[in-house]
Amino acid sequence: MIEVKTLTLGFMAVNCYVVRREESRECVVIDPGDRFSKIKKFIDETGLSVRGILLTHGHFDHIGACAALREETGAKVYIHALDADKLADPQKSLAAYSMAKCPPFEADVLLKGGETLDLAGMRIEVLHTPGHSAGGATYFIEESAFCGDTLFCGSFGRYDFYDGDLSALVSSVQNILAREGDFDIYPGHGQKSSASFERAQNPLRKR
Repeated sequence: MIEVKTLTLGFMAVNCYVVRREESRECVVIDPGDRFSKIKKFIDETGLSVRGILLTHGHFDHIGACAALREETGAKVYIHALDADKLADPQKSLAAYSMAKCPPFEADVLLKGGETLDLAGMRIEVLHTPGHSAGGATYFIEESAFCGDTLFCGSFGRYDFYDGDLSALVSSVQNILAREGDFDIYPGHGQKSSASFERAQNPLRKR
């Protein structure tokens, strides 16, 4: 079983997830978007060791504390290759249109989708889920999906930003929900959901 700690960060209220196996002191951090001090405080107080930093996409509200967290922990940063350009480009990351401070950096590992990562004693499956951005990624860890801004509770992400695409987003939501069984869905913003709920209620579910 895994334990998931949700840290809601910054003025965009992004969900940053700290995920580990029960009883383990090793973890991964998903989307450290802001408030590095808050992330560091939680990690220090719980005595955790960060083994990987997983980014669901490259928008500023999901990556803002990533460079600082990598420097602090030495953990590698993972992102889909099609969103790697956003990490150093404030126009593409949308940071230029906000008041956010988002220092440029490069990822350590570029993903294509279809990989299985072994981090912090956990098997992490990578699914390429474009639409909100070209390099959107969903990470499946046991019975949980961390899907960034592709899929929200009863809703879905915007597709009118740089390299967004509605038809790709529809396919991505349906691909996530096509996975067998019920599982928890952890979105980039807002409350947790489940596959069963989204299959019944989400506007982009397969009809």
